Amino acid sequence: MVIDAGQVGVRHAFGKVDPVALPAGVRLVTPWSDIERFSTREEQFPRGGDQAEHISALSKEQMGMQVDVAVRWQIDPAQAPKIFRELGGQEQIESVVLNAIRNGVRDGMVQYSINDIAQRNVIASKMETEVDSALVTEPRGAGEPFRIASVTAFFLRDLQPPPQVVKAINNKIAQEQQIATERHRVEVARLQAEQQRLLNQTLTAEALTKQYLEVLHDLRTSSNVVLIVPTEGGMPVLDIGALRRILSGSKRCSR
Repeated sequence: MVIDAGQVGVRHAFGKVDPVALPAGVRLVTPWSDIERFSTREEQFPRGGDQAEHISALSKEQMGMQVDVAVRWQIDPAQAPKIFRELGGQEQIESVVLNAIRNGVRDGMVQYSINDIAQRNVIASKMETEVDSALVTEPRGAGEPFRIASVTAFFLRDLQPPPQVVKAINNKIAQEQQIATERHRVEVARLQAEQQRLLNQTLTAEALTKQYLEVLHDLRTSSNVVLIVPTEGGMPVLDIGALRRILSGSKRCSR
């Protein structure tokens, strides 16, 4: 008898199951024995080519959710005899694993509210834990609980709340953006008013005179030839360059 690679065999005859699994390779078995084969490779839900299954689940508020997950799982070859004795063949295992995935997803989702759906990684981790726990079963007779399979990878691909909740969330986001925009506009107006108030307090007659005197002081070493002279009657412009030319011409005439 040959057990192919990626498989494990379980020998049974006359209602008795050999408690020792047969690993891959050539195995000698009695002619009256039957061999049940199980895949020891990593399996996937949904299987390749199958359409994604949307699992109906309830949130903590008992609101309906549609969940799409992908799960990779694998059996322990040493547990194959127990699995065969308690559950059956490969098809029965896949059916049990599928039910465990559905129950684990529902048990994980019901622990979170609608407001928690943004925490996808947290929810996915809880669902994975629940699925993995659901893959542990107790034998019908006396005996210790044993693991049917182990979750090797879990992916939360989609999590859809009810349409009315999606609409409410979008409206809330739009309102928050509008409020933030209005707050920004009010803050800009307040800062502009504050700047104008400070400017009005700064531009007093005394401050302007002080600044004017500072400019006059700096003009001693400056090449600027135009000077604004403030008076009570206005702000005449004094062209120092023209004044210098007039004074120079007067001196030449007097000579």
